[in-house]
Amino acid sequence: MSNLSRLHACTSVVDLANLLGFQAKALGFLAWGLPPTARYSTFDIPKRSGGKRTINAPIPQLKLAQQKLAAILQSCEAEIELLLGVKRSVAHGFKPNHSILTNAAVHRRQRYILNFDLEDFFGTIHFGRVRGFLITNRYFKLHPDVATLIAQLCCHQNQLPQGAPTSPVLSNLIGKILDVRLSKLARIHGCAYTRYADDITMSTSAPEFPAALATECANSLTWQLSARVTSAIADSRFKLNPSKTRLQHRRSRQDVTGIVVNQTLNANSDFRRSTRAMVDKLCRTGCYQLVKPTLLAGDTVSEPREGTNAQLHGKIGFLLQVERFRRAGDPESPQLSATEKLLKRFLFYTTLANAERPVILFEGKTDEIYLRCAIKRLASAFPRLAAAATGEVLVNLFSHTPTRQRIFGLTGGDPPLTNFVNEYREHYRPIKGPKGTHPVIVLYDNDNGANSIFAAMDKIYKVKMADGLQFIRIYDNLYIVLSSAKCAPGTGHCIEHLFDKSVLTTTLSGKTLSLSNKPLKPTEYGKAWFAEKVIKTNYKSIDFSGFHPLLEAISTIVTTHKASSSPLP
Repeated sequence: MSNLSRLHACTSVVDLANLLGFQAKALGFLAWGLPPTARYSTFDIPKRSGGKRTINAPIPQLKLAQQKLAAILQSCEAEIELLLGVKRSVAHGFKPNHSILTNAAVHRRQRYILNFDLEDFFGTIHFGRVRGFLITNRYFKLHPDVATLIAQLCCHQNQLPQGAPTSPVLSNLIGKILDVRLSKLARIHGCAYTRYADDITMSTSAPEFPAALATECANSLTWQLSARVTSAIADSRFKLNPSKTRLQHRRSRQDVTGIVVNQTLNANSDFRRSTRAMVDKLCRTGCYQLVKPTLLAGDTVSEPREGTNAQLHGKIGFLLQVERFRRAGDPESPQLSATEKLLKRFLFYTTLANAERPVILFEGKTDEIYLRCAIKRLASAFPRLAAAATGEVLVNLFSHTPTRQRIFGLTGGDPPLTNFVNEYREHYRPIKGPKGTHPVIVLYDNDNGANSIFAAMDKIYKVKMADGLQFIRIYDNLYIVLSSAKCAPGTGHCIEHLFDKSVLTTTLSGKTLSLSNKPLKPTEYGKAWFAEKVIKTNYKSIDFSGFHPLLEAISTIVTTHKASSSPLP
């Protein structure tokens, strides 16, 4: 049964509560028992364009109910669009597989782009509109009691609140009548139409923009919407924000929902330049400044404030999102793009050179699982590595995420890890900001594969590791540690050998562990299964005493490391 059918079947508070996984009394209390001031916390955030936006955040219990309800309503919306044969929605805000990028892409390479905003978008959708829509809409036609309960759960102070999970999907459902009217007008006059929340865009490559949609005001550079457009907005019970209407010609920079659309989709050049400048400042000084809107007596001024790593990471992530959207379908280049190089520089500084904790890198994902489990189990013996009371690991285990694999080339195995070590000094040296406070520890199996790192240490860093040693500092905060003390060639040792034989002989579905890199036989399972299904699943009962020497070496590095005032030669 579809979610729309399940909603149709609800005729009472009990039915809707069961659908949402709530007790009827609890859901009723959230809807009517709590006073309005206890249901939401209210705060203001500055708008990028100035002024402030009021956010009403629901309390956790109400938020959970709204999240479940929003998921059901989104499923209903998708089902309705499927029934209608909608192949491409004109509404791009708050919808799966839609974004500011899909919204902007519709208007790429157009001669004219008309943009206008709706005023107080959520505020114009009040309790009565929500309830009435759910009762009278031909696809919903919900029982009045159910529609009333949904409206009560989703409205605050008689309107959809900004901050509630249900507001976006309800605004899209109720805004469909506006989309139908405006998209029809646009289509009649040869224009494309999209809406992203309250931001509406029409575009055309016609020699002149259709006067039936908007005209330029006399003796002014401003534009005015036609009576037919404003009537369609008013008849749909929304309000126009007259100060936000603008027409962009292809001779100037055209942007839609913050994305430049003249030729290829791109982020604003000012944004790109400022983001690069922030990364440069961070690597030179250890900090950077953001210019954020600050509210003073109702006005907005620009006041520089120190930015966080998370904020800058978000900016670079946005640039990368735009780039990947633009290149979707193209084969991945082996070379990093300019944006990826910027991300690499940022991540190298924040996660390695100036990391907040000691960092450990591995040959592959399985090593990370082994070490995390070992550190947790032996936390009381190694307080520098984990908090005994909570089991929190106090070192950063450098996960092999897809982004890190791409940016740092850490695709698994000895050669990529050795390439990373080879290039470390090249990326570390130019950094002028604070660095080297915590060690970066690279873990290798003590087998023939380690020969590549020994050669690199000798050739690039002019450092040799004597037999019997388990770790060595090769450059400033960069250390190499082996799974066991360095031994003569031919006596291979890998990290799995630190487990007791009883663990290594564990069978899974009648199969035995193979530590070989050769293709598995039908009777064998590999390291990935061993790490996930044996170690990770059962680590609380596994004997990790064999890891003591390795963790002792890592703990010694963490304890004795001191940041150098200048890099080693």
